This record gives sequence, structure tokens and C-alpha cells, in this order.
Amino acid sequence: MKVQRNKRYAVRKRKNYTALKVTTVLLTLLVIAAGTVFVWFLLKTEPQTASTEPSSSQGSVESKANVKVESSEISEDIPKRDPKLPDYSNKFKYTEKLIKDSALSDKLSSEYAVLYDTANDIILYKKNADAKCYPASTTKLLTAIVANKILDNDEVITVGNEITLIGEDSSVAGLEVGQKLTAKQLLYAMLLPSGNDAAYTIAVASARKFKENDKLPAKEAIEVFAELMNDAATELGAEHSHFTNPDGFHDKNHYTTALDMVKIASYAKSIPLISEICGTYQITQKLKSGEEFYWVNSNKLLNQGEDCYSEYADGMKTGFTDEAGSCVISSFTKNGKTMLTVAMNSPELYGKYYDTLILAKLGFKQNKIDFSYTEQSEE
Repeated sequence: MKVQRNKRYAVRKRKNYTALKVTTVLLTLLVIAAGTVFVWFLLKTEPQTASTEPSSSQGSVESKANVKVESSEISEDIPKRDPKLPDYSNKFKYTEKLIKDSALSDKLSSEYAVLYDTANDIILYKKNADAKCYPASTTKLLTAIVANKILDNDEVITVGNEITLIGEDSSVAGLEVGQKLTAKQLLYAMLLPSGNDAAYTIAVASARKFKENDKLPAKEAIEVFAELMNDAATELGAEHSHFTNPDGFHDKNHYTTALDMVKIASYAKSIPLISEICGTYQITQKLKSGEEFYWVNSNKLLNQGEDCYSEYADGMKTGFTDEAGSCVISSFTKNGKTMLTVAMNSPELYGKYYDTLILAKLGFKQNKIDFSYTEQSEE
């Protein structure tokens, strides 16, 4: 009896233990479920705040904002253009419709050449147009552009010791230290007789005004002006050029391409004062200090006494050094159409002029405009 009673007690104890375990598990699950429901209820009823998870569209905006920040951080390492620098908004734009004339290249004595129809913004002819060459005094077109952006036309400038920095055997306008003349008169002195003295004077005056330092030494001022020239060239799209001085005196690091010079010349042509001066054959000027000067344009296309004279020629600039050869950038206008031509490194003094006449005739022919000139003599 006692054994049976013990067995029944053991069985009942096991059942109670099992029931307790089941109850514990059920209670645990119930607590978990209740907790889950409670948390869900809190999340559901919590008011929306700025800290809630953004929608997909908000996430997109934040992602873009992050990209902008990163971009901004990266751009800090990229040098930004000085806002004080002159604005050159009229950039050169063109298309190419090159004339097919296999014999034309041999007709031209110039090693580098370009024909540009300004009315239609079309490059009609190129000869070694992207090859490196030296610009000589055609550089002064860029010098005029930069100076015109900085100086007022009537601003009076005193010639200083900067004129002693020009190269030996330079072409000059005859200026002397202490003379006073306007910026406009300096442009005439630089662009007509191709005065290197005038180029240095106007460059130093421009650099000092840009730097707001009248005491800036002449050599440093020329370096500053060269930087301004290179900035202008880049802004005008002349990206294969580099300039070290305002007059074009030979320097191996002072170079350009024929196509780059068309871009520079086109911009110079768009400035009325520079265009007017380049098209002037001769002029007499009385300086502010009292001296009187008579200057004649070195461009023989404007000289009625020359065989290469053209009544349609209206600028722009000549140049010569032993390394650059004989160069000319020319403008011809007829019936409202203007052709810009570049002829660089001709071995002949007059060869460049006849090259540019040949190109101009070709350009006007494309516009069905008759253009004639006196052929170069065989002598």
C-alpha cells in the first residue's frame, strides 16, 4: 500500500511539474506578445517629428545634399578665378566648313594660316592652324584688349623707366620718360607704329591699376600683366597660347597658334575703339605733356601707295621677328561681310599681305561677293 501511494504521489508531482512548465512558457509568450503590442502601439501613436525616418523622397533630397557638400569640399582645392579679373563674355564660337583646295596651301608663302567668315561664324580655311608658332607684334592685339578692360580711354599715364626694358632693335613710337599721354593715345602709339615702348607703358599702367599699387616695380608689373594676358587668352578660348610680355618680343615661352590668334583678333575687332585704331593709316597726336607725334600704321594693306593696298582692308596688326617670320592679322569688309585672316611665318615681307588677300578673295567668293586686288609682281 505504501509503495502504491508513493507511486501515485510521484506521478502527480510529475504532472504538476509539467503543468508548471507549460504555464511558465505560456506566461512568457503572453508577456512577449503584450510587450510587442505595447511597443507597436507606442510607435503608431508617437507624433511625427524631424527625427522620424524620412520618406524615400526626403531621403533622395538628403542624399543630393550630401553629394553637394562633398562636391563643395572637393572644389575647395580647385583654384577659382579672381572676381577682380576683367570679364570676357563674348567668347569665340564657330563652325568649320573648310574649302577643299589642295593647291591653295602651296600658293601661300605663310606656314600657318586661317580664314574666318565673321558674319557666318565659319572657319573656311586652315593651314597648320593648330601648330605652335610665334606671334611677334600681333601680340599687341591681346595687350590692347586687356588694357582697354582696365584703363579709361582718357586716363592720363606718365611714361616711366619701363621703356628701358624693351628688347634691342625694337620698333618704337618714340616715347620718352616723363611724357604724359592718355590710354587712348598709348593704344595708337602701340598699334600703328607698333611701339614696344608704348606696349610696356600701357602694360605697367594697367597692372598697377589692377593691383591698386602705383609703386609696383616695372618688372613685377610686366609679370602681372602677362598673367592678365594669359587669363584673357584662356577666357577667349585661346587655350594653346602662352604670353610672357606685352609686345611680342621673342621668347621661347611666348607662343600661340593661328587659330588662337583668330579668336583673339575676333574679340579685338568687337571692341569699337581697337577696331577703329587698327583701321587708321596715319594720325597726329598732341600729348598731354605738349609733345606732338605723327604715327603711321605698319600695315601696308592700308597704304594706298603700296601694290598690296586694298580699299576693303580695315585693320588689324602686323608682326615680325626672326623666329616668328613675317606675320599679319587682317580684316576685310565688303557689302556688310567681314573676313578675318591670319598669315604667320612668311619668309617674305610682302608675302604675308598677298597670302591674306588670296584668303580674303576666297572668303568673299563663298558669299558671292566680288573681291579683286593687284596681283603680286614676279620681281
